[in-house]
Amino acid sequence: MSRALVFVGGFGAPGNEWPLTPIRRSAREQGWRTKYFNERLVFGPLATSAERLVELIDRLDQTHDTIVVIGHSMGGLVAEHAAALGAPIDGLVTIGTPHQGHYLSRFGPLPVMRDMGTNSTYLRGVAAIPGERPPILVVTAAQDRLVPKSAARPNRPHTFLEVPNVGHLRVIFDQSTAETIMEWADALTEEVAERRHNLDQAIRPERGRKSPPAAS
Repeated sequence: MSRALVFVGGFGAPGNEWPLTPIRRSAREQGWRTKYFNERLVFGPLATSAERLVELIDRLDQTHDTIVVIGHSMGGLVAEHAAALGAPIDGLVTIGTPHQGHYLSRFGPLPVMRDMGTNSTYLRGVAAIPGERPPILVVTAAQDRLVPKSAARPNRPHTFLEVPNVGHLRVIFDQSTAETIMEWADALTEEVAERRHNLDQAIRPERGRKSPPAAS
């Protein structure tokens, strides 16, 4: 079984932080393939980054059984948008992501900052996209002064984790964060495998069923 873990960084993230995280190290040790999404637009708009992420996930879906996307801060908004657009994502993890927007961002000079503003047109538009979305694990840091817990919880069912004693940036380097994410991802993998097995079992009799003879 081939599994892929895709990491989407936050605003201004250089990308070189991802290989240093316990999340990536734990994933590699457990046989996951890891990928950093480096095709996003650093300064926005978020919609374009989400469309590019969909293209990456579509390519990975051709060779992997399970795909989990982890988005830190702004990266979680990009990942959630990609899922809403129908990307074949099996599970989504957001870490310190302003699902409810950030009150200061609406005054920012860049499109990406205005997209992240509280009650922005962008956030309302993503929320209004119809269709099912993958299970989501929402992670917040107890000492996060940038994205408070009230802003980090989406308006849809989710599993919630608050990591103590760390802030907005340190949370991705926390070992307990990595352990919880990988436990959740492994359980999700088992659910995906069971669901596909049951679907295959249901389809197989239909394939083997012979058509009734034509009336003479």
